[in-house]
Amino acid sequence: MMVIARALLCLLLLISTSFAENAPAPADTKLLAVGDVMLGRYIAKVMQTNGSDYPFRQIAPVLRSADIVLGNLEGIMTPDDAAVAYPDKPYSFHAPIDAGTALKEAGFSVLSLANNHAMDYGSDALLRTRVLLNKQGIASFGAGRDIADARAPVIVTKNGTRFGFLGYGVAHARAVYAAKKRAGISPLVMERVHADIVALRIRVDIVIVSLHWGMEYDTVPSKLQREEAHQIIDWGADVIIGHHPHVMQGVELYKGRPIAYSLGNFVFDQKRGGADWSAILACTFRGKDLYLIEAIPLARYRSYFPVVAEGKAKEQRMQELKRLAAPLYGGANAVSLSGLNER
Repeated sequence: MMVIARALLCLLLLISTSFAENAPAPADTKLLAVGDVMLGRYIAKVMQTNGSDYPFRQIAPVLRSADIVLGNLEGIMTPDDAAVAYPDKPYSFHAPIDAGTALKEAGFSVLSLANNHAMDYGSDALLRTRVLLNKQGIASFGAGRDIADARAPVIVTKNGTRFGFLGYGVAHARAVYAAKKRAGISPLVMERVHADIVALRIRVDIVIVSLHWGMEYDTVPSKLQREEAHQIIDWGADVIIGHHPHVMQGVELYKGRPIAYSLGNFVFDQKRGGADWSAILACTFRGKDLYLIEAIPLARYRSYFPVVAEGKAKEQRMQELKRLAAPLYGGANAVSLSGLNER
């Protein structure tokens, strides 16, 4: 009997080894992350004149090549005659009511709404925007009808891998933040971020955290931002995507996980102080593993709309990305972008 049992055990081991050797390799899933997408003001006028897809015509083929495209929608979608919620606020952003179609056709699949312009036209406009995006098949997160809704993650499954998204932001007024009985955005409160990551981690394979934070036009993240980003990675996040400063900041690899402190303006009618260029962070996952990280530097088409930088412009942008990363690695003589490749 003992001999038979050992023979059966060996046979089972051989069969399982054979299955392991013949198992297909995990599928690759490409995630593209961009910065602020603002489709109001001058951008809205151009869309009205030239078609709603106009801002994305040059870059759409790149976005559509990915499995998941993530961005920050700076503002909401509402009719032009909508009343602003904060009349004394210098800038209020709203996109045309049909902008969701343009975003979908451009390739966007997931959008964060956790930013300081999500409540520019009140809670009804925010919630309507979520509905309009959902009708286009675009998942949104980081804002909602109450704090529980705003903190709720979005989960997207591609090629058998489950991606979870959480979003947090800073705002100019307390009323912009969601509460128990108030619509708004999910504030960047570290205790809540920790709890949300722990709860999401057991449901997904990859955790991606979107942060609308930092000082406008600062090209170097603060010490506090770096500490918070490292803590978020330690808690279980795999990728951090930042925006709000309107300019590019460095990309740091911390424990093998990318932190893009700010990806700058993707579509925006700004040109001052470096706000007229940005980059796409491309992350390729092989199954559950982050396999490749790429930086795709962008230039501007007619000053406002993104196009992939080529030739000399590309070289300049890549050098700038390295310069921006220098403070994150101890200075210009200690720059390390290991794993961050240019495309």
